Amino acid sequence: MNEWERATPSVITKPTEQLALYDRYGSIAYGVILQILPQAAQAQEVMIELFTSTDLLKAPNPTGNMALTIIRLARTKALEAKARLGAPLLQSIDPNAAKANLPETVFDLSFRQGYSIEAIAEKLQLTKAEVLKAIHDYSIAFRQA
Repeated sequence: MNEWERATPSVITKPTEQLALYDRYGSIAYGVILQILPQAAQAQEVMIELFTSTDLLKAPNPTGNMALTIIRLARTKALEAKARLGAPLLQSIDPNAAKANLPETVFDLSFRQGYSIEAIAEKLQLTKAEVLKAIHDYSIAFRQA
């Protein structure tokens, strides 16, 4: 367990603990939200919703890693906001053009756009295994960068 995890309460019961979480993890959450909602005003609204909602208080934290919990909640809230705002659905993508930079395209569709592995595979005319491999390849390339 690292220093961040030890300092994070497992159950958030006070507003000061929520504020401490905002101070500690706000920049991480904002970065995740901006990837999904690039408009600053909308991203800030989602940030406020994230750190003031009861979802944060009820969030299961089985791994003990609050950073992962915050990232998951930030992504979920951003995707919900994007759907509420009527963001365009998956537009037609040329499978051949997408294959030129497949790992990044698949990661974008999965993480930032919230599409299922099956929907991505169908849209890009790939197998599910190829989509999962592309996500794996992107993760490896991201870690090495």
